[in-house]
Amino acid sequence: MPSSARGWAVAYGIAAALGLLIATGSFVAHRNHAFADLELQRARDAVEVVATGRTPLSHVVASGIVTPAEASEKYPFLSRRRLADGRALGGSGAPATDKLLYDAAHRADEEGAFAHFLGDTGLVVAARPVADGAVAAVVSEPPDGPAPYPFLTLLGMLALGAAVCFAGATKGGWLRTGGLALGPLAFAVPAARWAGAWPALAIAVLALAIALLDRRGTLARASNEARENRVAYAFLGPAAVAMLLLVLIPFGVGLLLGFYDHAHGEWHFVGLSNFIDILSGGGRSFTDPLNFWFTLGVTAAWTFGNVFLHVVIGVAFALVLRQSWLRGKGFYRVLLILPWAIPNYITALIWRGMFQSEYGAVNAILDVLGLDKVSWFSSWATAFAANVTTNTWLGFPFMMVVALGALESIPRDMYEAAEVDGATSWQRFVHITIPQLKPALLPAIVLGSIWTFNMFNVIYLVSEGAPAGGTDILVTEAYRWAFERGERYGMAAAYATLIFLILLVWTVFGARLNKKEDHA
Repeated sequence: MPSSARGWAVAYGIAAALGLLIATGSFVAHRNHAFADLELQRARDAVEVVATGRTPLSHVVASGIVTPAEASEKYPFLSRRRLADGRALGGSGAPATDKLLYDAAHRADEEGAFAHFLGDTGLVVAARPVADGAVAAVVSEPPDGPAPYPFLTLLGMLALGAAVCFAGATKGGWLRTGGLALGPLAFAVPAARWAGAWPALAIAVLALAIALLDRRGTLARASNEARENRVAYAFLGPAAVAMLLLVLIPFGVGLLLGFYDHAHGEWHFVGLSNFIDILSGGGRSFTDPLNFWFTLGVTAAWTFGNVFLHVVIGVAFALVLRQSWLRGKGFYRVLLILPWAIPNYITALIWRGMFQSEYGAVNAILDVLGLDKVSWFSSWATAFAANVTTNTWLGFPFMMVVALGALESIPRDMYEAAEVDGATSWQRFVHITIPQLKPALLPAIVLGSIWTFNMFNVIYLVSEGAPAGGTDILVTEAYRWAFERGERYGMAAAYATLIFLILLVWTVFGARLNKKEDHA
């Protein structure tokens, strides 16, 4: 059933907003690419000017012919480079650009001529080898910024599209639908010019879909519902916007980055290459810490071991705290919750110091007992045990609180009746306590598994992945690919996507298990 003539503005507004968003993204991508190409070419031209001994252009911040690296007489493992005028790069009082010239010369020695943006500063660095092992290098600052946003162009497209939609709406029927499908296509023209056919095709598909939804009356019904429940939507709106900006958009960007490779500040589309490299192990042996399956096995062992200890210790303490004969329950509860209340990175650093081989408290206790000191982070088993010990200390209070709450809800009449019937303490625990704990513990176990699976702080701060990355888990591997292995952000994003899929499967399994338990 067609919607009323007044509803065309809502339909066009939705289509125009989406079209404007795609056109804006197309413009930004085109503008940034064109700006980068222009400035990189300017930097290359400046290098040629410096290499031929001419005066560099005005936008060049620092430049010069950098001599080959010379080993330091005092520290042979250090090297020094000089400019052609004899001034050494670096040292006390040297300009900050000296390091950029030094690094540019070093990279040119390894890779040859290059030019690239320094994303955090806005500067452009370029260099190329010249005679006798020297390198011509420049650091330039773009004299002009990127092209301004085309407000007038997009505003004109918005008005043109609105006119087309209005003309169709006044006639009604299929002309209205055709107007809603054609109006937003005004944004497809600049989008195609800026970024090619794909953005234009996306705008056309969205416009057609919205026009058909308007034809069926779906948009009119949604608009009426929004007006009727505007107070509720007003309260939900801020949370929805926060979820969109803080969760959905970053998740989508992270998922997309997994299909790209990043090197020297440049992105290249590689399709499924990152995922294939990860899942195939990268040609490494199964026992290699860089093999995904080895790390997944360590992560699974880490998660299972920790959650098992969290549950066992947490339930044990909860059972003790529930006993009527125990005095000072409040004091003990506060004391046992403290490990959970302290920030986990503080606790991780404390335990790292306690496991220190020479002066740590753990080895001091072993020495008092007449036992040999242990180099905790020199072997996989001891480093893994140190990590698990730290995280067990952090995690058992949560399970204790959950179990204690569930135990308090169990009627004591059930225990008294079972005791009258001759049930032993073990039988009461198996047939009363455990069944009553399951509904509370199962969701806590699923949540605790997810927390432990992604427990970055303990691994990174306690064992630091030692020995040789053997105790790294998937989340620390993703971090190392991003920040310690040449800024491989695409590989890190692919790891993050796989982590999400693993935890999604586990969450669905846990939800079904919990549902089955509720129906039992």
